[in-house]
Amino acid sequence: MKEPVCTALLFADRIIVENNGKKGIIGTFSRIFAPSFPVQTAPWGIYAAATNVVGKHQFALTLTNIESNQDILPITGELQSQNPEEVIELTFNTAGVTFPSAGKYSLSFTIDNELLSSIILYAEILK
Repeated sequence: MKEPVCTALLFADRIIVENNGKKGIIGTFSRIFAPSFPVQTAPWGIYAAATNVVGKHQFALTLTNIESNQDILPITGELQSQNPEEVIELTFNTAGVTFPSAGKYSLSFTIDNELLSSIILYAEILK
């Protein structure tokens, strides 16, 4: 089997899944702002997509404070596909995630403990 490939990984204000399975991704971003930290955020979403996957596999999406190496949002589960050309879409709407400090956070996307992709989210003091 070829290696899985990440086709998308992003943060959004909201992710909608329609009755037909179509996804609506509203308000992508890479920075959050708060008057002070720690802060508990309003709801927001994560969209991840992968292809070149056959069979059942474990996945993880983990948001980690880069400076302290503290995981603040671990999401794990199982995905499955019989067709390697299929794009598997994962959507998660979060609520009340606590960011302990301003700084850089990394969202990593792994399948079977192998890193597919990662992106940075900046948490900043509102000026």
